[in-house]
Amino acid sequence: MNVVRDMRSLGPRYRALWTGQALAQFGAYIAFFSIPELIAFITDKTNTLDYAVTYALENLPIILTGLVGGVLLDRLHLRPVIITTHLVRASVFFYLSAVANRDTLEVPTIMALAFVIGTMSTMFEGALYAVLPNVVKKSQLPRANSLITATIQVNFALAPLFAGILTSVIARRGLGLSLTLFLTGLLFVAAAISMHRVGRVAHHRSPGEGRSGFFTEAANGIRYVWAEPRLRLITIAAAVANLVVGFVEGTWKVLYTVVIGTASAAESGILLSMLGVGGVIGAFIAPAFTSRLGLGRSLVVGMWITGLGMFAFMFTRYGILAIVLQILWMCGVSIVNVPIATVRQVYSSPSMLGRVITASRAIGWATIPLGAVLGGALGSSPTTYPWVARMAPILMMATAVWLATTVIWKDTFGPRDDEPEPAAGDQPHGEASLDETEPETPDLEPSSPDVEPDAEEAPVGEIEEGS
Repeated sequence: MNVVRDMRSLGPRYRALWTGQALAQFGAYIAFFSIPELIAFITDKTNTLDYAVTYALENLPIILTGLVGGVLLDRLHLRPVIITTHLVRASVFFYLSAVANRDTLEVPTIMALAFVIGTMSTMFEGALYAVLPNVVKKSQLPRANSLITATIQVNFALAPLFAGILTSVIARRGLGLSLTLFLTGLLFVAAAISMHRVGRVAHHRSPGEGRSGFFTEAANGIRYVWAEPRLRLITIAAAVANLVVGFVEGTWKVLYTVVIGTASAAESGILLSMLGVGGVIGAFIAPAFTSRLGLGRSLVVGMWITGLGMFAFMFTRYGILAIVLQILWMCGVSIVNVPIATVRQVYSSPSMLGRVITASRAIGWATIPLGAVLGGALGSSPTTYPWVARMAPILMMATAVWLATTVIWKDTFGPRDDEPEPAAGDQPHGEASLDETEPETPDLEPSSPDVEPDAEEAPVGEIEEGS
């Protein structure tokens, strides 16, 4: 994967979109560090419940917004939605920066603002993947998605480190937090400006298309995901993968000390950082997988890499081999993520893109806290935990074996340039009434229009490159 070549071929509109999301994701991962630090600063104590509730409130919108937020994404223009999410988050961090050193700031206020941040983040991520098919060609979606995935992994590795250094090098800790929070707000403002430079984006829903009730449309998004076989299968695959990864993320401290045998916080930190390294490598090589194997087979192979790498990792002790296996299984996670995101975009009706993406993500991500709680309960003692940890990857490998017998393996070969472009507002074959009260079940071969950006929609001050 040649990043410079891919960036040039994807065009100036994508570069503006990519820059904005990179800035926003960097800000989001700084917040991953700074919000718990702010709680610790104002309470001057370590209260696990405060951290857990705040983290839950920040992630709860993934489920709640996924069920209803997709309707808004299908009704509203996506560029203003993305810009609004950036500006609202910027306002929150500017406020926290201003009051971080005041005695009036309390934990419940931070929790409420964490919920606002999580809601805006969820809306942003759904809108980001929904707007991509209107910015790049369908055949370019795997590359476009892989660059975004790589950026997320790089930010995951670097942003908390940056925030920690910035906070610690300033003598007064409160001042360091205020500066970190203020810079986070500036990042979201810059992200909003970059998104504005993307230019006008055509609405993915036909203006003449009728609307049903709000909750009817939300339910139809879930029904669409379940009725279209590829969408249903990749949602199940995401749910299984996140169940296992949720267990690892939720209990990593126990995993590293009890199973892998890390002797210090530094060794645990190295293993955590290797997650980012593996994620970046996987994102960069994922387009090669999808171009040679197709979307579905890349998904299955990625799950095998994740499952086998994680399974072997659970039987090692800290050292070079453990580091390599940690990189390997996280590399598989990124290989899985790229075809999952692309299948959602390719096999969704244009008029339901927002609902399909958010509903599929909500179902897939709902298993993360479940995996953490279930795995923690089953492995609640040092005796049982290693067995639970070593059995968890088997679930992922078993799912990969099952997926190899389905339509995902047989004919999900990804987008092609030679597909005819349907008329605006077309839906998958057999799905014309999905926004009515009694939607039909889609056929196995839904169509998805190849929406190419118009030259007049180039970013402000830039000329649209030839395709």
